[in-house]
Amino acid sequence: MTPPYPEIKTFVQETLGCSCPEEIFDRIEVDTGAGEAPHRIRIGGRLLVYILDASRAADVSGAITSALHEGVRERDRDRFNRLRLVVVSPSPDRIAEAARAAFSGSPARDEKTHLHVLETCNLGFVRL
Repeated sequence: MTPPYPEIKTFVQETLGCSCPEEIFDRIEVDTGAGEAPHRIRIGGRLLVYILDASRAADVSGAITSALHEGVRERDRDRFNRLRLVVVSPSPDRIAEAARAAFSGSPARDEKTHLHVLETCNLGFVRL
């Protein structure tokens, strides 16, 4: 069966390095609602991906901390296995160190959370 969003499956497996089982990609929901990370991807009831556009955040470290808290709450409430916080920027090298420090220093971070700092152009399936 072809996943509803083949580009999301490719992004999650190849760019994020997720080794999720194939069957979870049969159910993919994309939400571009409000919140600290306005782009959310819910995959197979197991993987939650938050996408934070760093170029729109006045305080990237604060935005990462808030998005991580919000994402962990959602992950736990909806019983997802993992949360991947993806921070995108036109210049990821400029924010990578601050992003990792904010992520590492957050009390919400645990073994089920992952941070990815990527260039904005890697996300062709969402409009940023």
